[in-house]
Amino acid sequence: MRISVILAHPDTGSFNHAVAKTAVRELRRASHVVSFHDLYEEGFDPVLPAIEIPAGAALSLPIAVHCQEIAAAEGIVIVHPNW
Repeated sequence: MRISVILAHPDTGSFNHAVAKTAVRELRRASHVVSFHDLYEEGFDPVLPAIEIPAGAALSLPIAVHCQEIAAAEGIVIVHPNW
């Protein structure tokens, strides 16, 4: 299966990072194809610009890649804190 693992936590020593790394390791060990994104490491901007709202809007390359990976994924794991 194609699995997308998305991590959103600013502290690289956090429990969330440990959970995400373990998930990626175990999914790969089980022969899944895993794409992994650490949104803080990538500098992901969570603000949605109005120009990206319409269907068919031009997206930046990183956002387009994320959208393609999620659309192709057969499973999605999102790891983030609940503050």
